[in-house]
Amino acid sequence: MKFALLALLLVVIGTATAAAPQYVKLSAATVNKSQLIQDLRQLGAEYVLEQGIFHSTKAPLPNGFWPIKSTESVYRKIDGAVTYYKFTVFLESETSPAEIKATYIVSFAPASGKTLVTYYIYTILFNNDNEYTSDLPQFYDTQSFTNNSYYDEIYNRGVDFTISDALAKGLIKKGTYHVGRIFSIKDEGYTDPYMYVLLVTLVNKSGYTYRAAINVPDLGDIAEEDQANYPVTYSIYPNK
Repeated sequence: MKFALLALLLVVIGTATAAAPQYVKLSAATVNKSQLIQDLRQLGAEYVLEQGIFHSTKAPLPNGFWPIKSTESVYRKIDGAVTYYKFTVFLESETSPAEIKATYIVSFAPASGKTLVTYYIYTILFNNDNEYTSDLPQFYDTQSFTNNSYYDEIYNRGVDFTISDALAKGLIKKGTYHVGRIFSIKDEGYTDPYMYVLLVTLVNKSGYTYRAAINVPDLGDIAEEDQANYPVTYSIYPNK
């Protein structure tokens, strides 16, 4: 009887293990054909950088311009209504000599568009922050940015315009929206006027989510009669 129960238990465990969703490696061609996957890769990379620059005490990163140098691998796992993408990339700073290898997982729910970075880790391959090139893009601490009265005006102007304009153009579903999450805030380097880029999610009352990159000019030094020449611009990223 004991042997029968043990055999049954092993069968149940084996069946459960076999049925568990597994990560499948995606080809470079699949990644390159999918704007969604590319957007999630960039979103996750910027989230990792924002955390590493402003919140890491064990492996702090220098601020600056960090493009993705190369992608080592992309895996996908479909678990019910949520799809998980696991990225491993190399990020190289063009502001000061530094490079990291980062692995992060971004979850995406196709039905609602909800997006979340569920895991990340990075290794510093080299870092020489004694050298620094100015006038290149850099990140801003999202918490400090939105808690600062000066930057708060820039943030609210960008978000309010994006929601209003996107609704008017039918780019997002009708409803009342708020910012669900700020993944990163950075500038575009030396520009006149300064331009800030907000990478956020916009969520309506039903929970449907859009990812948006919002470009907001700093109009502090621009004459009022000229401010219309520097509008807020934005991109709404596809959920497919």
